[in-house]
Amino acid sequence: MIGSVGRILLLVWALPFLAAACERTDPQLRPDALLRDSLGLGDGERVHRIQLGSVDNRARIEPVRVTVRPGDWVEFVTQNRRVHAVTFLLDDAPPAGAELLRRSGQDRSPPLVELEARFIVSFADAPEGSYPFVVIGNGQDGRGTIVVADGGG
Repeated sequence: MIGSVGRILLLVWALPFLAAACERTDPQLRPDALLRDSLGLGDGERVHRIQLGSVDNRARIEPVRVTVRPGDWVEFVTQNRRVHAVTFLLDDAPPAGAELLRRSGQDRSPPLVELEARFIVSFADAPEGSYPFVVIGNGQDGRGTIVVADGGG
């Protein structure tokens, strides 16, 4: 039989595990209805959004750096009707990650020309490391980075 002190110690010891089990996905990272319907994503999936636009004939990327966990998704969304094309710089990515993007056809987007056009990339099975990308089509190119880290974002 565990006494009161033993129960308190057990509870203190178990709190970090209980908190981790109760961790919820940040509401801002939940997939919207379109992603749930078209890709079958659930509320527990994490989708990071990068907005693509242009200012003064330069590509605008917000945020320019995103840290994700292996298994997360990244969604590039256009904020205007100008041409945007995302290309990962595979020579600067982890070799296994570059091969994963290339093999899955996620290494570059088609031209995104409509307002709120989307390019979605899955980082399932992606090794940790930096995945730099460039956005072209608005005069001066824009650059950004997605960092895959086990404890990421």
